[in-house]
Parts: sequence; C-alpha cells; structure tokens
Amino acid sequence: MMRSTFFGLLAATAMACNGNAAHAALAYSFEGSTDGFGPNGGGVTVTGDTIGATNGTGSLKVAVVGGATFVGALSGTVAAPINDPPGVTTIYFDVTLPTAYAGAFADIGVTIFGASQPDHLPSQLFGLQAQFADYESLGGKAAGTYTVQIDLASATNQVDFSTGQSFNQIFGQVGDGPNVQIPTGFQIFVSKSNDAPLTFYIDNIRTNLVPEPASVAMLSLGGVALLAMRRKS
Repeated sequence: MMRSTFFGLLAATAMACNGNAAHAALAYSFEGSTDGFGPNGGGVTVTGDTIGATNGTGSLKVAVVGGATFVGALSGTVAAPINDPPGVTTIYFDVTLPTAYAGAFADIGVTIFGASQPDHLPSQLFGLQAQFADYESLGGKAAGTYTVQIDLASATNQVDFSTGQSFNQIFGQVGDGPNVQIPTGFQIFVSKSNDAPLTFYIDNIRTNLVPEPASVAMLSLGGVALLAMRRKS
C-alpha cells in the first residue's frame, strides 16, 4: 500500500508540473518565410532558405559582406514566447556554417528592443534596447550545425537600461507598470572582423522558460510528502 501511494504521488506531482510549466517554446521556425526578419544594417542580406533547417524544412539565410562589422537579422514581430515574460531565461537557436569563417573573429548574440508602456515616457517609445550575448564565437568553427545558447540573466550591453538587469527585470507585459518595457523587436546580430564575408543559416529559435509558481509549489509539496512518507516507513 505504501509503495502504491508513493508512486501515485510521484505521478500526480509529475503531471501537475508538466501541465503548468512550459520548459521550452518555439519562437521562430522559418517555415516558408523569413518570419518577419530583415537586414539591420548595411552589408547584410536576409532571405528564406532550406539549408541548415533543423525544425521542419525552412531556415533563415544571413549573408554578410566582408566590410561589415556589426550587422544582423531583425524582426519587428516579437514571437509570443519572447513577448510574454516573465519566465524567459535563455534563447537557443541553431546555426549552420556552410564553410569555416576565414576572418579573425565572428561572434553572435541577440538584441531585444523595447518600448515604454503606453501613455508613459512618450519620448522613449522607440529604440530602447538591451543586448544579451555570451558572444558565442563562430570564428574557428568548422563547417557544420551548432546550437547557440544565450543566457538572459544579465545584459552585456545595456544601451538604455541599468547595469546588470536580466531580461525579466527589463521586459514585462502591458499593465505591469510604467517603468516596465514591452518587447518590440528581436535581432540576431554578428560582430566580426571586416576582412572576410560570412554566410550562416539560422533555425529553430526557441526560449527556455522557468516553471510557473504553481508548478514549483506543487513540486515542493510533492517532495515534502515523499519525505514524510519515507520517515514513517
């Protein structure tokens, strides 16, 4: 009886956590379109493609000319998993290099643009931005497909925000308060040396979400109950 109750409680806790917590969510898959992405900066072209597709059959091709040093692919359409914080802790995406980069360095990361809440700070409605990057290096990598992981715990170049803030501290939903920003744009950027062109393909942009409070509470309750049962036995 004790064993049956033990496993029943485990199953109930797992079901509750699975039902209430989203651990990963697909933001952009580039199936048949660019998902609203276009070039941000001169010297770069952004088009739909199929090379390097890791989710379905579509990908995003980003071609940077030799002289461009800081450019990217920008979308003014912010996908729901990014547009609905809190809980977003990490951005993942797959990058395919058709050939190894021949320049001195090439680093990749993300920039998230924002706007003030409606009717607040009207002079700052556009252009607010926070860059998050572990500066994953593409330089020196052989041709192939790689998964890039960008931690959103602390912005590396906060143009418009206080130092050390996380994505979830900067961005929120409409109605969260006058000082909370609403995500309005999402960019994959490359910072590279200017002596070589770089072409790469992006696919499967996704977010990692922390468990919702109800899930954490349920998991904690399950753990306490299991511990109590173990002591009784």
